Amino acid sequence: MSPVADRSVRPAPGPAPELKLPAFHTARLDGGLDLWLAERRAVPEVSLRLVLEAGAVVDPRNQEGVAELTARLLTEGAGERDAVAVAQWLDHLGASFRVSVQYDVAIISMHFLSDVTEGALDFLAAVVREPRFDDSEVVRIRDERLDEIARERDEPAIVADQALIRAIYGEERYGVPAAGTADSVARLARADVRRFHHRRYGPRDALLIACGDLVPSEFEESVRRRFGDWGAAGGRPDRHPARDEPVEGAGVLLIDRPESPQAELRVGTVGAPHGSEDLFPIMVANAILGGLFNSRINMNLREDKGWTYGARTAFRLRRGDGPFVARTAVDTAVTAAAFEEILNEIDGLSEVPPTEEEMQLARHALTLSLPLQFETSGQVCQRVGRRLIYRLPEDYWETYRARVESVTAEEVSEVCRKYLSRDRLLLVTVTDAESARGELARLGPLLEARA
Repeated sequence: MSPVADRSVRPAPGPAPELKLPAFHTARLDGGLDLWLAERRAVPEVSLRLVLEAGAVVDPRNQEGVAELTARLLTEGAGERDAVAVAQWLDHLGASFRVSVQYDVAIISMHFLSDVTEGALDFLAAVVREPRFDDSEVVRIRDERLDEIARERDEPAIVADQALIRAIYGEERYGVPAAGTADSVARLARADVRRFHHRRYGPRDALLIACGDLVPSEFEESVRRRFGDWGAAGGRPDRHPARDEPVEGAGVLLIDRPESPQAELRVGTVGAPHGSEDLFPIMVANAILGGLFNSRINMNLREDKGWTYGARTAFRLRRGDGPFVARTAVDTAVTAAAFEEILNEIDGLSEVPPTEEEMQLARHALTLSLPLQFETSGQVCQRVGRRLIYRLPEDYWETYRARVESVTAEEVSEVCRKYLSRDRLLLVTVTDAESARGELARLGPLLEARA
């Protein structure tokens, strides 16, 4: 008879699974496009990611959102095909196609069966190199984006997020939503989109990463036929967004949403870049503070107080100094008290190193699932792309577990003191001002605005 498990004791973790990365074939085309190709023949499918230096940070001033608009228009007509014909072409291939515009880069992702590889590369080349940008399509997609922005004004969570980044970064590019604002998007026209595409959609510092049922030498030749004569546009920007002056905590920004029974809360500041020497202590610190379900802030506000369904923190790592953000939503009546609990948890981790149990839980959360993040071809492309985009060490993933496990409790407290001292933290809430104003005043100077 099998022994009965003691459910009051957390079972010990098993041995960490081994991370195995596929071997990559690399090449560089004359224009500067780097190829990273890996063969995984078990399943007849291919995933690829084309990474372009066409992210939001290179939007021209007063044209914020043109990178996003350009990306959305790629499949709205290409070469001799109009938008409907392009959609039918993609449907016939049975492939998935997605464009994501981040602050740093634009990423085109495709996934398709290996027997349509040639057709999929034809499609990729057409939409990337020959988008039509018809006037009617530019106006339609731009207006759709303006409708989205109008709807976002009714979402307290989005209002809070955007108010926080404005407060942190001011006029720097990170202080404006990656997809632009109503004013900047409304100014965009076909000529702006065409100019952006001409300048930014090119091979300089671009990456094409593919993994799956492919022969690297043959795949390389297929790419060369379509992109070998690609022009000299693109190029990694020399400067990354940064706040010119140190962030100074300035009390609370209260954004009035009359009669709201709930409050969106944000606590934030400028964090660190992805390439920071503090990267691994930051990851462990964030896991303990608010990155996991059983992190300090979530257990306090959700499990102990019962004020929220969830509270989380994140260092949003970018090429430049991305933001640190703590976020949650609570009843308006406990807005000030919830802020105080978040600040106290941050102070507590800064002042007293975490316990060994907390350290082990964070290490396991960050490392034990790592091999699972390389199971599919798409995941391999994503993780390798991340290393290349941020120019992380060649052995970044191979040494990831050891570097996480080497972080000490003292280093966790040190990075909290360095980045999350209370005098650097900005507080933002979207709620009913009349109900929350009195209690919030005790947290410091109060600045009010309308949603």
